Amino acid sequence: MKSIIVKKTQKMQLINYLQSLYPALTKGSIYKSLRNKDIRINDVKTNKDVLLKEGDKLDIYITDEVLYNLPKKIEVVYEDDNILVVYKIQGILSNNTDNKNNEPTLEDLVKKQYKDTKICHRLDRNTAGLVIFAKNEKSYNELLKGFKENCIKKEYIAYVCGSNFAKKHDILEKYILKDEKEGYSKIYDKNIKGSQKIITEYEVIFTNKKLDFSILKIVIHTGKTHQIRAQLKAINHPIIGDSKYGINEINKKFRIYKQLLFAVDYSFSFNTNSYLYYLNDKNIHLNEKYYNNKLGSDKSGEN
Repeated sequence: MKSIIVKKTQKMQLINYLQSLYPALTKGSIYKSLRNKDIRINDVKTNKDVLLKEGDKLDIYITDEVLYNLPKKIEVVYEDDNILVVYKIQGILSNNTDNKNNEPTLEDLVKKQYKDTKICHRLDRNTAGLVIFAKNEKSYNELLKGFKENCIKKEYIAYVCGSNFAKKHDILEKYILKDEKEGYSKIYDKNIKGSQKIITEYEVIFTNKKLDFSILKIVIHTGKTHQIRAQLKAINHPIIGDSKYGINEINKKFRIYKQLLFAVDYSFSFNTNSYLYYLNDKNIHLNEKYYNNKLGSDKSGEN
């Protein structure tokens, strides 16, 4: 059960309020909870979408699995004695960093089954795809070193606005600066105070001129917060569904409200003396069913 006091700035209809607090909570789940009288306002059960006012006390008897749309089980894509690679759905946090609401994270779910694992990197809340965990301290340190020294190649798939690209393949070298207060990153052509260099490589692998979108394969040679999303916005091809860097009209057109960005592939190039050198023979890839055909039939497009 969660208890919440409505603030002055939060006066709105109950359903809208709940979805503002829990973005993964569907309207269907809310209506079911109202029918079951699982929500109380000022200690009184309610079954209606009422207007909330400042000071109202909400008691919510909805499980975390429903509130946060948690997966019923962890999908393991690869596992050995040292590492674990799992699939992260959209809408769930990777780990507890900046987790102000103490909501369950992917790392929490993994630790229920693999209690000694440590997450080695993170994906944005609404980015889906592969996340690597270490199963022991030695592997954890080696993986962190591998990410830092670019021994781990990360490949993404992104659905973006627009079907006309000046170049079908390009390596973009720019600078990124994050506004910590706003949680928003901007791209610059030159190095300015506080910025970091980023290198983003893309290849157009599919275009649909009728619907005016493209699918990109992306390799990041650096790993900075919001790098892909901010970089694609900067070249006027923002990711479809991205509420922060995208175009609202386009998102509404496609009825997509979570960015269509997927971490799909990891390959390795550890030194011969590395504890994880054996991974160089591995290519860990996400099944295409998780990221293919997200905007309907691709038959009208052009490769």
